[in-house]
Amino acid sequence: SSRFEEEGTLAFSWTHNEPYLRGSIVAYPFSWLEASYQYVDINNQLYSPIKQFSGSQSLKDKSFDFKVRLMKESQIFPAVALGFRDIGGTNLFGAEYLTFSKYINNFDFTFGLGWGNLNGNAIKNPLSYLADRFETRGNPKPGGGQLSTDTFLSGKAGYFGGVEYFIPKFGGARIKFELDGTNYQTESKVPLNQNSKFNISYVHPINKNFFLKLSYVRGNTLSFGFSYKAPFGKKYPLTKKT
Repeated sequence: SSRFEEEGTLAFSWTHNEPYLRGSIVAYPFSWLEASYQYVDINNQLYSPIKQFSGSQSLKDKSFDFKVRLMKESQIFPAVALGFRDIGGTNLFGAEYLTFSKYINNFDFTFGLGWGNLNGNAIKNPLSYLADRFETRGNPKPGGGQLSTDTFLSGKAGYFGGVEYFIPKFGGARIKFELDGTNYQTESKVPLNQNSKFNISYVHPINKNFFLKLSYVRGNTLSFGFSYKAPFGKKYPLTKKT
């Protein structure tokens, strides 16, 4: 979405979404910037193409994501953000997205346009009308750890969206409905079965900083996890002596 935590917030998230076990460290050095580091255990693939070398060890993937706010939400206009996924890793989950989010009463609506692995609901890339280079998506640089800038915002685009409902008098509990934009045929190296493009999730707050999450995704998978955020932005670096 186009939402950000307060400046100075540091967060940790863990999710089991078969075949992925994903841990994320998320930082907000500024109110308009989100930067995150992902570590994923991919259970349906071996660590190496050589089975004797892998043994029973599953594939591990590291990546770096970031998102910037392009426009703040106003009474009339939505918040707008631009994000990049897996920009410095193996590009297994590489994608870019443009999102528009708007609060209406207890509902937070988001609509987005995605590229890369977010082109599951494929449409013609609108940027291809501006330049031919956006028509075809280039290949990421081999080996990981390098920026593949020639792939950014290129190739087929896709749309996605969702709504988050904040349950009144439930201390921040919310229900999420999503039209999934992920292309599970190209994500990772092993295509995943998707019985439905609609996902649903429930987020339950233990306190104002710790949240439990339960989701049903792809029409066939139960996902669960938790997240914790620590707001350091309002803490003073020095303590006044008395």
